[in-house]
Amino acid sequence: MAKKILIIGGGPGGYVAAIRAAQLGADAIVVEKYALGGTCLNWGCVPTKTLLHSARVYRILRETRKFGIYCTPGPLRFDKMVESKNVVVQNNVAGIEGLFKKHRIKTQKGTGRLLEPNTVEIQTEDGNVVNETAEAVIIATGSEPLVPGFVKLDKDRIITTTEALDLDHLPNSIAIVGGSVSGCEFACLFGQLGSKVTLIEMLDRIVPTEDAEISRRLQGDLRALGVQVMTKTAVKSLEKQYPEGTVRLVTENNNQIDADYCLLAMGRKLNTADIGLENVGIEFSAKGIMVNERMETNIKNVYAVGDVTGKILLAHVASEQGIVAAENIMGTDSKMSYHAIPNFIYTDPEIGSVGMTEQEAKDRGMDVRTSKATFKTNAMAHAIGDTTGFVKAIIDRETRKVLGVHILGPHATDLLAEAVTLVKMGMTVEEVKEVVHPHPTLSETIREAVLASVDQAVHGQRR
Repeated sequence: MAKKILIIGGGPGGYVAAIRAAQLGADAIVVEKYALGGTCLNWGCVPTKTLLHSARVYRILRETRKFGIYCTPGPLRFDKMVESKNVVVQNNVAGIEGLFKKHRIKTQKGTGRLLEPNTVEIQTEDGNVVNETAEAVIIATGSEPLVPGFVKLDKDRIITTTEALDLDHLPNSIAIVGGSVSGCEFACLFGQLGSKVTLIEMLDRIVPTEDAEISRRLQGDLRALGVQVMTKTAVKSLEKQYPEGTVRLVTENNNQIDADYCLLAMGRKLNTADIGLENVGIEFSAKGIMVNERMETNIKNVYAVGDVTGKILLAHVASEQGIVAAENIMGTDSKMSYHAIPNFIYTDPEIGSVGMTEQEAKDRGMDVRTSKATFKTNAMAHAIGDTTGFVKAIIDRETRKVLGVHILGPHATDLLAEAVTLVKMGMTVEEVKEVVHPHPTLSETIREAVLASVDQAVHGQRR
């Protein structure tokens, strides 16, 4: 008889775990309150990138004359962009449903709550309560937008990223609180489309986890779009104005900002409440459910994956954790590694990074050398008319291994996979030199950046 696994949550951690478990012969059941795919597919990564791509196409259309193409774009229809985004989401959800059907994975619409280590109470969408027992349980309840206590979220004018993705019109003006990944992506989206955007970040720079030079460059690029970037600025109050229906923000230094909308992009809150963790004695804190490298909690046969673990709140991390959990349940010794996890931001220009920044390496007392190659010396960048940015490599002086790669520029998110391989495999400068890259391609810039660390970059690729 097949081993039964019950998964609470159908996001990128939960649904991938279910598929992997089914591939290994398990009888998998997924409990999901909303739609398969979770936040990433329905209200996060995928819809955001779809709208950002639409904005990029709009920007390119306005610049076609530099390619010898003379045309005049028609009117901007933000509602049609949203419709297109919805189709992309629906198609991807249907794809997951197809995979579930193929692997005979069962789904239960509702919310799950642990009663015992092997028993989950499910409140179904029709109001019924059923109990399911399984030999193993995977908690994959994810996270939700963080809303500070002093903010009254009306989901009309004061919104989170969830509501921003379903606006039926382009805001004339919008204030965005939070200058990390989501805040910068939405600032880029609305800025490219012509909204008046104010981006507010309480730290001294936006995207503070990225390389400092990349952060500065992105800030300049956003300002070039017309985005007002305010760093070292905290919001003291935020209220909807009546009868105007606008929003007023007041900062701690008493600056007043009025806008049609305020988008809160201040991070994520982990969904650990009301899922029965206390019932079975699972160890957790505000930082997440405690798990080991096998994704096991402190309770036998109960696992946790994804944002709810508080490790790295990225969809691809959740999916990898889901695979690790499923394989361990099914008898394979599998361990999660957080070395060489890729990060990216789908702004314009794009950002991609993996491994250590220069500052992180120095903070660890490491002797490193940084080197760069710019896209201005890349033939393909000139061919596509986008030479903005650079690739920076962080090299260990003693071992000559690549410790980190940071990219700002065209198709950085696609180039990132090669950078991840360099860092993950611990490749040295000499080993990178032996890898022949196709010409002309943007990928040559990664090789050139690494080789520049020992003055072995033989050319900019512009020939």
